[in-house]
Amino acid sequence: MKVEELSMYGKALTMPKKGLKKQQKVVFNFLRKEFGLFGLFLIMMGVKKHTKRIKKEYPEAILRAESIGKDMDKQLCMLGGLFFSIADKKGKKYAKEFMTKMFMNVASVSMPAIYQLDELIKCEGDVFDNFKKFNRAMFTEIDRIGTWKNSGFYETEDLLEFKVTSCMNMELFEAIGCPEIGTLGCDHDLAGFPLIEDVVNCEFRRPCTLAKGGDCCHFFFHRKGTAPNTAYLNK
Repeated sequence: MKVEELSMYGKALTMPKKGLKKQQKVVFNFLRKEFGLFGLFLIMMGVKKHTKRIKKEYPEAILRAESIGKDMDKQLCMLGGLFFSIADKKGKKYAKEFMTKMFMNVASVSMPAIYQLDELIKCEGDVFDNFKKFNRAMFTEIDRIGTWKNSGFYETEDLLEFKVTSCMNMELFEAIGCPEIGTLGCDHDLAGFPLIEDVVNCEFRRPCTLAKGGDCCHFFFHRKGTAPNTAYLNK
């Protein structure tokens, strides 16, 4: 099979059903461990309350999320609602730190699922070349629908580089009053890419992101053994 024949090739950061179920299980266990079953019930009641509030107070943000893709509005309300529900009990600082840890924990199942890792590594040709192709196709579609616009790709045999110049995630969380969690995607990547680097013969570098104060999200995917020794600077 060629990498172009994978079911998720050219799709915009799609989570397959199997991966989604694993992700939901990780989230449930993470919340239960922190809050207990009764506490989890109270948190989810808070999520329900805040979801209704978000829909009522920020209709333009909800419509904007709907325009991006399937279930984006639901994800926005769920994550925003979860943040506010936890913040009601323990404050916004705690809520941000907790959700950051949760997203970094989720990356262990979501990152391999997003890239169809089990299938990708079996595709014809060089695995790093296929990983570059998959990324380029995915971020091209992401740019087309407007989630994260990019300024174009620079590619060599050992590198795929591009700059994301706008982040809808960051903008939408700010629009519903919780800019604190605009960095969740950044931290998900910081945890997730190192877990798959060896399998796809890659080294991930990203020295800046929009959500963490940079003028862009500057992605570098290097062939393993060719990257500068700057992983500690990743954001």
